[in-house]
Amino acid sequence: MSTLKDIIAQYIQSRRASRYSEHTLQDYQNAFRLFSEFVGEDIVFEDIDVQTITRFMASEHVRRVSKKTARNYHTALSSLWTWAVENGHATINVVRKVKPPKPEKREIIPFSRDEIEKLLDACMGSANPQRDRAILYLLLDTGMRASEIGNLRIQDLNVYRRHILVMGKGRKERQVRISERTLQAILEYLRTRGISNLQKHFHAPLITTHSGHQLDRNALRLLLFRLGARAGIPKVHPHRFRHTFAITYLRNGGNIYTLQKILGHTSLDMVKRYLKIAQIDIDRDHDKASPVANWKL
Repeated sequence: MSTLKDIIAQYIQSRRASRYSEHTLQDYQNAFRLFSEFVGEDIVFEDIDVQTITRFMASEHVRRVSKKTARNYHTALSSLWTWAVENGHATINVVRKVKPPKPEKREIIPFSRDEIEKLLDACMGSANPQRDRAILYLLLDTGMRASEIGNLRIQDLNVYRRHILVMGKGRKERQVRISERTLQAILEYLRTRGISNLQKHFHAPLITTHSGHQLDRNALRLLLFRLGARAGIPKVHPHRFRHTFAITYLRNGGNIYTLQKILGHTSLDMVKRYLKIAQIDIDRDHDKASPVANWKL
């Protein structure tokens, strides 16, 4: 009989063969490690039942993390059991019998133009100002996720069409357009690395660390935190740029279905939240700027 340890090892191997991103696999392995600590890695896989999953989701292992992280644990385990059922290691997906925690709806606060300008100015005090400015322009101009920025290669940049090929969640590709200013910021940064002929460096990372390695999401978060501290702006993180892009895009008349494709969302749920925020801002601006209100007719 296969143990939990055996099934996890086979699952990870199969996902690597399917070219899952290392970020996704790392998140899954974190969930599996906690679950293995809870039930014991040598437990027979088929002996794990709905009650076991329920106890784990209610345990201190899970209760001490955010609802979002808890949902990620549930997703990882459900993926493991789905694979196990498909490959004859289990008869049913017991994880699906346990409801995941409801997601938190955190307040979405975009950056103001003044804050973005301060962050761009703060880049001049960093060790690699051209790189940091290119990152800020990319994040603000595309709404890309942290992991998506880190996975970019030079070959993903189409200079002539001003497009970037983004590999999103679920290994889904999408083409994202960038502005001329963002393109120039990227090219300026690449020249600091001695790269002017892009074709000779097709497979190199588009953005790197100081040591020349691929910039992962943790390094990106740290970089942005330091820029925020230098600029005196709190809560500077990749997803806030994503929020800022989306809300500003809608404020400026962008289409919600186009925005969904740009952001790589599979549903309109999150885009509708952005739309609601943008509409509140539009209504507020109308109240301030309407001739009827201002002229007191």
